[in-house]
Amino acid sequence: MKKYLDFVFRKEKKPISFDKILERIQKIKDEEESGLLTDSEIKEIQDLLNQEVESYEIYKTPSNNYILLSKTTFRKGRFYGDKGGAGRVSVTTSYVDKMGHMVVSEDKYPILKEQTNGAIDGDFVLIDLGGEKMKPRVDKILDRKLEYIPGEVYRVGDSYFVKPIDKRKQGITIYLEKEAIEGQRVAVSLKQQTSNDFYIGEIVKTFNHKDDPNEDILWEAFKHGVDNDFSEAALFQLEDIPTEVRDIDRIGREDLTNWQIFTIDGVDTKDMDDAVSCTINEKGNYILGVHITDIASIVPEDSPLDIEAFRKGNSFYLGGTVLPMFPHKISNGIGSLNPHVDRMTISCIMEITPDGEIVNYRISPTIIHSKLKMSYDKVNDILKNGLVDSEYEEFVDTLKNMQKLSLILKKRRILEGSSEFNRPELKVYRDNNKELIINLRTQDIGENLIEEFMVIANRVVDKELCDKGLPFVHRVHGTPNVERILEFLKLLNAINLPFDASPEQLASDNKMYQKLVDHISQSGRLSDLLYTEAIKCMSRAKYSSENSGHYGLATDYYCHFTSPVRRDADLTNQRILWDCLFDDSNLSQNVMKWRQKTPEIAERASHQEKVADDTEKDVLRMLCAEYMENHIGEEFDGTIINLSGDCMVVQLDNLIEGTVRVKDLEGRYVYSPTSYSLVSLNDRENYYIGDQLHLRLKSSSKETRKIDFDVLYKISETSISHSDEIHEVVKQKVKRDTKKVIV
Repeated sequence: MKKYLDFVFRKEKKPISFDKILERIQKIKDEEESGLLTDSEIKEIQDLLNQEVESYEIYKTPSNNYILLSKTTFRKGRFYGDKGGAGRVSVTTSYVDKMGHMVVSEDKYPILKEQTNGAIDGDFVLIDLGGEKMKPRVDKILDRKLEYIPGEVYRVGDSYFVKPIDKRKQGITIYLEKEAIEGQRVAVSLKQQTSNDFYIGEIVKTFNHKDDPNEDILWEAFKHGVDNDFSEAALFQLEDIPTEVRDIDRIGREDLTNWQIFTIDGVDTKDMDDAVSCTINEKGNYILGVHITDIASIVPEDSPLDIEAFRKGNSFYLGGTVLPMFPHKISNGIGSLNPHVDRMTISCIMEITPDGEIVNYRISPTIIHSKLKMSYDKVNDILKNGLVDSEYEEFVDTLKNMQKLSLILKKRRILEGSSEFNRPELKVYRDNNKELIINLRTQDIGENLIEEFMVIANRVVDKELCDKGLPFVHRVHGTPNVERILEFLKLLNAINLPFDASPEQLASDNKMYQKLVDHISQSGRLSDLLYTEAIKCMSRAKYSSENSGHYGLATDYYCHFTSPVRRDADLTNQRILWDCLFDDSNLSQNVMKWRQKTPEIAERASHQEKVADDTEKDVLRMLCAEYMENHIGEEFDGTIINLSGDCMVVQLDNLIEGTVRVKDLEGRYVYSPTSYSLVSLNDRENYYIGDQLHLRLKSSSKETRKIDFDVLYKISETSISHSDEIHEVVKQKVKRDTKKVIV
């Protein structure tokens, strides 16, 4: 009966009654000469119809008529709220076109705050698009899955409640049945929903020890909706996860256990999901192997652990603390490519010419046996200084060949227009004594080597799936923002570093953008500041079920496939490889399944990646402020990286950022956006973006994340074009506006 029902609704453009539905189906049966509808068939049709209405595939009108939801102004999708109360709804629509192909489209509808109808971040909702002059509005909340909420306990009379920390969830009220401590930081599970926005909750975790470093990081993560917990079902499933490769696991896999394969990671890394190999064949071509742990064969699809991976989206790395996507039994055990043990992998093995051209490749399930866990530090010692640890002696020639190949691949990538930003990254973490350590990390030879190999493998895998027309979770990156580029070019002109290209040309031409990056790399101490501004011009990379290419890497094909222990998108792509590439026995069915599933998986992965970035930034700010609390009154050198009418943002040489408040400067100042400067109205020192200052730390607060400085004196000044003329115009305007003579 399902096929008859689907046929009727595909044809009908207006709502139709149940009797009319039966008439249409009977007409089809008459044409097929298959007899009259029986009572059991009529009941089956009614049951199917009720199921479709309940799942909102079919809409039931107030007059009890029926129509496909897609033929109404209603849509169903996931609501993603912002901190201001508004948000957007992501709607995925799938249908079969006239050629019989499954088509999946993804649309996003902005929802104003007053149109949310009580929806909060993560709700699955029904929205009404209305007419042309109407704004989309949430009509109904279809599903709200809130496992726990981080918040603070507050008291009203004799009753206790929890106020969610996440502003996107502060529209709900959470009542505690038991007495609690007012002001305490807690995580609360929602036991019962008594109305649309009222819940009865139960405290499941408390954060009592405010000064405990680990608790502070966990609390900061909880505030962003991030946890280090796993469901009971997921933990129970762990008992069935094997600890070693079994005989049954070897069936259908290429045996590479005799290959010289090894991992290169940080010295403390325990979740090693990629290994590499490299030889040179008789033609003089490189045979590069990138071997990725096969999590898809360890964690069954839609199992509790897989559901947890989808929920988390990725692992979180916060101030030296790791909140993993999978429990340690997987991430550090059977799912980690540990040395001297067999592991299941998916390998991308490429034949690459000395010019960097890929002339052959294969992607296949394999078994490997890593020969050594190498560290970046020791690999860099070998390739930079010729210092060879005894364990590494038999691998030296391979490492040198890998270095040559990585430089070949990097050169080819940059010539194609890939953007390359070489700047240090600030890392703050605690040592074994819980003391905070500040570290500036730069990509060295070993890190660059692995990065180039992962990039080329991700490109090859994505192209293979695209060439075969198979669904996939792509990693896409749009063109830069033209308006931001225009402002950046104005800044370069102002500081006497003009670049001859239009914003439109830079937005559309990868190679020209890389020339811009090369240009600002010649700006000496200003290069880090200008790199940051150039990156801000670029769009944010994301995951998508539709391939639109990757601007930053200057490639039409790119995905994330190489970190399935740490990213759910990579795990999904492994599952697709198994369902659609390695085994084509149910190809059409699997293709349809993944075309339907990948849009939501991509949306969730992109959302959680942003959550990870925001959480990491907030933890970094917290730890930086805590570190600086022990240095109040000390003096530092720093650079002005931003200016406004209220403050200067300064970056110290160790990359910690803070502010200088304009009200703390002597005299009166006004901000001039034309000259990127604070103009003194009392003939005192002017301050320009890029100026180098000598500062004294005035205050720092871990609680507020604020670090404030006083200016002692200027070390060096940025040269701004026509600054004197611009400042005179600014002063005259202030005089006219205030109608006062400034002395």
